[in-house]
Parts: sequence; C-alpha cells; structure tokens
Amino acid sequence: MAAAAEVVIDTPSEIDLGGLGPTDALLIIHPTRALPRASLASFLRSGGRVAIADDEGESASFLSLYGVERARYGPGPEALLLRGNPGLPLATPHVEHPLTEGVRGVVANHPATLHHADLDPVLLFEPGSALVLAGAVDEGRLIVIGDSSLFINNMLRFRDNRRFVGNLLRYLGERGGRVLVVSPETRFEGRHGAQRDALARLEDWLARAAKADLPPLALRLLTLVLLAILFVFAVSTLPRRSPYSAAELGLEPPRGGGYASRVSFFARRADARVHSALVYKYELEEELTQRLGLPRSPRLKDVLDAAARAGLSTSERDALRQLLVTLDRLRAQVDLPPKPPTVSPTELARMVDTGERLLARLPDVSPRADARP
Repeated sequence: MAAAAEVVIDTPSEIDLGGLGPTDALLIIHPTRALPRASLASFLRSGGRVAIADDEGESASFLSLYGVERARYGPGPEALLLRGNPGLPLATPHVEHPLTEGVRGVVANHPATLHHADLDPVLLFEPGSALVLAGAVDEGRLIVIGDSSLFINNMLRFRDNRRFVGNLLRYLGERGGRVLVVSPETRFEGRHGAQRDALARLEDWLARAAKADLPPLALRLLTLVLLAILFVFAVSTLPRRSPYSAAELGLEPPRGGGYASRVSFFARRADARVHSALVYKYELEEELTQRLGLPRSPRLKDVLDAAARAGLSTSERDALRQLLVTLDRLRAQVDLPPKPPTVSPTELARMVDTGERLLARLPDVSPRADARP
C-alpha cells in the first residue's frame, strides 16, 4: 500500500482569500461572523474544498445558498441515543464516502440537524435528520457538519469520532494543498476570483449549487451496536500509549491562536464535560462486556468477578469499582434539576486515564477493519 500523502494543516489568524489555490481547503468551525459568500463561492467553483462545522453559529446564510437547512436537533422515535440522553445522539453512515471509511457511529454533542431536498446524508441520525452532508459544486466539494464540538479534545476521546475527523482531514488535504482551520477569531482578507459582474456569476453558481450530487448509496450497517468505536486509522494508526491526543491528528499545536481559543472555550464548559464523561461511560462498559465475555448490562459484582478471573489485582478492581460507581452517579444526576453535575477537566482526564489503564490489562477482542488494497 502506498503511503498516504502528508496533510499540511495550518491555523492562521487571517486568511487571504485571493491567495487560495484550487487544491487548498478550508475547515470552518463555528463562525461567529457572516461568511464571505461570493469569495467562498468562487473558491468552490475553482476546485477548492470547504467543510463547515456549525450548529448555532453564523453559517446559516451561506448554507442557504446551497439549499441546506439547519435546525436544532430534537430526537424522534427512531433516534439512537447514548443511555437515552437526547443531547448525545448517534449518527451512522448512510452512503459510501471517504468520510465514512471505518466509521460505524459518531457521537454528537447537542448538535443541529441538516436537511437538503436532493442530497443523501453522509451521516444520519434518523430519516430526515442528518449530521453530515457532502456534495459537489463544479470542481469543488462542500461538506456540512451540524456539530462544531466534534473537534474538541473531549469528543476526540472516542474512537469513531477520531476516525471521522482523520478521514475529513485526509479528504480535505488529499490533493496536496493546505488545509486551513478557520476558528471564530480568524479574519478573512481580500477576495477570491475576478469580481466583475459578480452578481450575475453568483446567480449562475447558485443554480449549479442546487444540483450538487453525492456518490450513490452503497454502505450498509453491519450491526446496530453503534458505539463500537474500535477501528483505528488504516494508514496512520493512533498509538495506544496516547490514544486521545489531538496532536496525532495534526490539530496541535495551533499556530494562529484562534483555534486554541475555541478548544479552550469548550474545555471550560461543565455541561460538555459531563456529557463527554457519559459517552465514555458507555464506551467503557461496552469494552468491558466484550473483553470480559459478559452479557449486556451485567451487575457490578459480575464485572468485578470477571475482572478478577482476567487477572486484575485487588487494587485494580477497587479502582474499577470506584470508576464505574462514579460514572453511574453522574448518569443518575445528569437529568436532575437545577442543572447537570459539574465535572472538572482534571476529573474527566482522571476517569478516562483510569479506564484506559485498566482496559489495557484485559485481553483485546476488538474486531478490526478488513484490509484494503
């Protein structure tokens, strides 16, 4: 297998739109100001790629040019939720696309839902409610993601979320150009493309954008156990010694400061941390049942007895007991008034580190992706 091309990622504080080339790509995360619609349109038409991750920022006006509708997601009867939490829906692959390679289920955090009259979603919550849309605009590509928090460290703790982000970065950068991460603080300067008769050309572009197309539907889910976040990157495998490092995805260290500010903003949100802890609770319990050969929803005593048979020491079993009890307590308290419990960054990191250390002591029976030529 040929080695994957290196993806060049930058996080500038300002971007010269006139300097963007057709092999470049933009990853726009939670814009807080109106996007430069005409310049981005010209960039897409010239072959550029634009990914927008936004649930409640200022991208709606730009997305409306493509006929993309965005609304706050309210789970319906067919929604798949982690532990019944409506703030943590699961999106599953719906079409065969480079973004879904090796992805079985992506965990979203209070996302928006996306809809387009003609496009099939790449990742779908339930019929009519998409997390990710992708389509062609002339020679360019547009990807729309209804959750900006997928890129923060807390959400990158989960395997399929990391896989999806890795797929996205490779897809954006596969032609050898730069991938520019646009944070809320990033400034756009200049204009892309010739500006003569811009309105007439924009109207023509809108007509073309309305006919954006996706590859045909091909991917079928193999199982409804959606948070089996067990795949690793096919080419650039994340090492188990530091499986949650965003630096492994090329996202750190940010050189422009804006993206770091966005990550820092989410890291300070107690509600985001408690929900991330609950997502980790689900993943940890799934891993434990598989590695210990237990049925679903086992009793705590059964888990600890199986852990003893698997070779965990008394101190390790005590740590496992305390971790599972702590996570169960968070789950019981999260929906109680007046607000969810508070989880500090240190507490979240300690819970995840403890769980991963204990899992590393158990036999790994995770399925692996089939090798591809």
